[in-house]
Amino acid sequence: MKKLNHYAWLVPAAFLAMVPAAIADTAVSTMAEITMHLNHYPSDSEKMVLDGIVKDAKTSVAEKTLATALKNMQHKVGSEDAAKLRALLSDDDASEREKALAEVLLGLNHTPSMQDKARLQGLMK
Repeated sequence: MKKLNHYAWLVPAAFLAMVPAAIADTAVSTMAEITMHLNHYPSDSEKMVLDGIVKDAKTSVAEKTLATALKNMQHKVGSEDAAKLRALLSDDDASEREKALAEVLLGLNHTPSMQDKARLQGLMK
């Protein structure tokens, strides 16, 4: 039994080593999935998820910008949010996945096109 307890820390330590990469993609994947099924604006439950992304201390500035723009969407991105998304596109700190989602959101009008859905599908992985 003593030997079992000695190695019990290995499983949590191995899991924690994998968590940062998973967390980094979770927000973008979640927002891509919400956008994939968007019909004019996010549902109340989707807005709650987006609020959670914005309030999470681990969320990047770019992810917060994306989540806010998506949450505020009414048929298309508003002018204030569009300006922030365009700035994100030239931000060297933003990932390619974040920039791709920003491009989709900027071009969105009511629902995602088939081309948008193909891009979003790639972001949901």
